[in-house]
Amino acid sequence: MATKTGLYAPKPMAAPLPEPRVLPAPLQELPAGLSYRMEPVTGHGPYREFVHPGRYVVLIDGQSPWATARPEECLDTTGQGVWIADDAVLVCLSCGLDCT
Repeated sequence: MATKTGLYAPKPMAAPLPEPRVLPAPLQELPAGLSYRMEPVTGHGPYREFVHPGRYVVLIDGQSPWATARPEECLDTTGQGVWIADDAVLVCLSCGLDCT
């Protein structure tokens, strides 16, 4: 049996590329009165923008004072945040996502 050669010869299959790994962002130590809600965030805003793994919602005195319960439901499209706790932490003003 003849083997195909030339332009139409089957090419050997390349090994599949490994899945890209995104390492979680390191948690920063928060000032007194602030804590993280340790629930994974899968997106932010109405367009579900990428959120780096390891980013969480900041709570103030254990409460969530933010207008939106979760970053996935946030309607903020400005991309601006607000610095809280003497400019120690940058958060989304609508949902409290840590953007520092």
